[in-house]
Amino acid sequence: MGKKSRLKRERKQQGFERELKRHPMEETIRAFLRERGINVDRASGFLYVVSLFTSFLIQRSIRQKVQLPVISPEEDKADENRLNGLSGLLAFECEQFRIKPDEVMNQLIVPMVGNKALIQPILKKVYEMLDALIPSDSFREPTEAQIDNPELWGDSLTHYEDRKEQYFLAVRDLVALVLAIAQSMVEDEPKEIDPKTKIDEIRKTYSIEPDDFEKLRRRAREFYKIAFAKFLSMVFQPVREEVDKKTFEVE
Repeated sequence: MGKKSRLKRERKQQGFERELKRHPMEETIRAFLRERGINVDRASGFLYVVSLFTSFLIQRSIRQKVQLPVISPEEDKADENRLNGLSGLLAFECEQFRIKPDEVMNQLIVPMVGNKALIQPILKKVYEMLDALIPSDSFREPTEAQIDNPELWGDSLTHYEDRKEQYFLAVRDLVALVLAIAQSMVEDEPKEIDPKTKIDEIRKTYSIEPDDFEKLRRRAREFYKIAFAKFLSMVFQPVREEVDKKTFEVE
């Protein structure tokens, strides 16, 4: 083999390996099929449905782990219908290759749902959106409107009327801290963050009394979760649309 041909083959192999690293789900599904002697080239429908099912459950898993609030009950109800539709699609694809759906779920889909290589890009995208939101008016306006709402929180801030700006800035910095801690957990080289020290610094910076500060911390956690839930839903929306499209085609 000539030098040019060898280099070309090596570059092609390196490019292929990079693609596998970027798309671990597809290679995992292909390996599952090859182990069962199934021609991968004939299983495009299976690949597609399994990847959709996995993406759907990854989103649900993230929501459960972060304990996100329900921001759209109607969409949640529609998601249940989508899951039912995906179950039917999976059963159909499995029937073509005489594979049990439970086998696919337990040995392929569920393990992929816990795969960090699949989860981390989604989290990073949501964190990028949160990072852009926190310093913006889109964060300030709804936060200021709800920060001292007794009906929402079940309590009031003692000195809020006299110190609105400081209280908002404290909440903003607390939300940013929650985000920074979450981001550090998905970085290749996690940053060392001392939450207690940072929290004390925020309280002292804005000279907020301990009782009110604890209330602000609770509000900050909820504001963070609400924004996270909204952005995760936005990132996940293309998957919903694909499921709707696929189930519509079957109908």
